[in-house]
Amino acid sequence: MFTTKKPTARTLAAAAGVVLSFLGCSSSPQEKVASAVEVINHTRTALSSASITSVTGTYGGSCSGRAADGSDTWTISISGGPAGDELSVIKNDTACVLTFTDIITADGTFVGAPAIAMGTANTYAGSASSFALSGQPVAFYGNAKISALTYAANFTITLLVSDAPNASSAPDKSATYATETGSVSASSVGAPDYSVDFSTLGVTKDVNNVVQSVSGYEQLTAGSVAGQDYVIYTGALTGASTFDEVDTAWSGGTPTLLSSLTSLRIPASEFGLTGIDLDTSPQRTVIVRNTVQGVSAYEVLLVTFVP
Repeated sequence: MFTTKKPTARTLAAAAGVVLSFLGCSSSPQEKVASAVEVINHTRTALSSASITSVTGTYGGSCSGRAADGSDTWTISISGGPAGDELSVIKNDTACVLTFTDIITADGTFVGAPAIAMGTANTYAGSASSFALSGQPVAFYGNAKISALTYAANFTITLLVSDAPNASSAPDKSATYATETGSVSASSVGAPDYSVDFSTLGVTKDVNNVVQSVSGYEQLTAGSVAGQDYVIYTGALTGASTFDEVDTAWSGGTPTLLSSLTSLRIPASEFGLTGIDLDTSPQRTVIVRNTVQGVSAYEVLLVTFVP
């Protein structure tokens, strides 16, 4: 943990917890709770290698002294001095509901969709919001919660962010099946880290190397971080794939619960190989997902089938 005006980043992390702490201060005529910032495990991969300089949001229409239509904005500065609209809530204003909207970096403003209304203490939104630069693909997902809504004393806003996946090469699992594995390491949202074994997966082919039948299974072995479900994508996702590409591939599949498998065995029939010419080196990508409060981290397992 570290507290700084200019946070130092840790690379290749799948998730970061950004904790925004607010300290009480006295002002006339009303006492307010004003902002200070504490950053924990601040990552930079999903944020285009730039540090967060500030975060922004809006005040609810019931916040005392703010616009009734909820259009007034607040900022929490992380680098440099306080902004003109630095977050400040009147003490004991229990009707005030804050909404988290954007993350600002040197590369631009990552806009959250939808904005995250923090109307229940210590509760994340029901699903994560996507964050992206204007006109660009999704860069990462985030969710937020607030520790208290009484504003009687110090309170905390916690922002949870999922980072982009990073794949690395691995040796062939056998003379028949070449594989690559990729995963996202994480601090707050752990990426699954399963290992794979194809020794029990069999393929029967004809003289033209066209698959006639399959048997057996792909064996997953759990590492230190478990996932909840997986999809099998027809094609290849590699280390060069962006978070948006992996997330899009996931969305196009039908998730299967890992708990539904027998001893973490993915049946060979799920790879859709029957009738496929092995001379084309067909590829399948197993994507394993771990989700915490709607924020997902992925492990990517690329399989290349050869004659």
